[in-house]
Amino acid sequence: EVVALAQVINLVKKGNFDRIVLDTAPTGHTLRMLSTPTFLADLIDRVLELAQKVNSNAAVKMLVNSAASGAGGGAEELESVGSAAKSKLLGFQLSMYNLEDMFSNPDQTEFLIVTVPTELAVRESVRLLNDLTFEAPDMPIKVRNVVVNQVLRDDGSDIGSFLQRVRNGQATSIQQLRQAAGAATTTASNKNKP
Repeated sequence: EVVALAQVINLVKKGNFDRIVLDTAPTGHTLRMLSTPTFLADLIDRVLELAQKVNSNAAVKMLVNSAASGAGGGAEELESVGSAAKSKLLGFQLSMYNLEDMFSNPDQTEFLIVTVPTELAVRESVRLLNDLTFEAPDMPIKVRNVVVNQVLRDDGSDIGSFLQRVRNGQATSIQQLRQAAGAATTTASNKNKP
């Protein structure tokens, strides 16, 4: 996810796209993904702070340099690797800030909830809507639209074909489950043989 979010920033910077779509499930997972930029930026701050404390402690620095020398590397090499890592972390942190700015810009970002009219899907979608708009007022993205797919016609003319698709899907799923259960039972009984 983190790599994907960083790639979003790269795609936006290149400007070769009219639209970039992130398709997520309407769960807490989405909320965690949306809060990732802030979380990572704060984490990187803490890591860099810790590194600064370690580097400013003479005893720790001497111990690390001694270990580096014993492992075949020198203090200069260790510092070079540390500087490169710090530079990468700062670059990644900047990307996370850019992503957060993009998410919070209503001219660049639109959030849509796409759902189906079933109890579970609607419950998850309502929870996401509430979390985005009421529970997390600092959430940078606001929901502008809700799209409901798989809605039956008012005249009922598509009920027969809908039920047939549901039945076919159930039959396939049940067959797959039976095959998996049969394979698991066979494997388990073979393991128990002497």
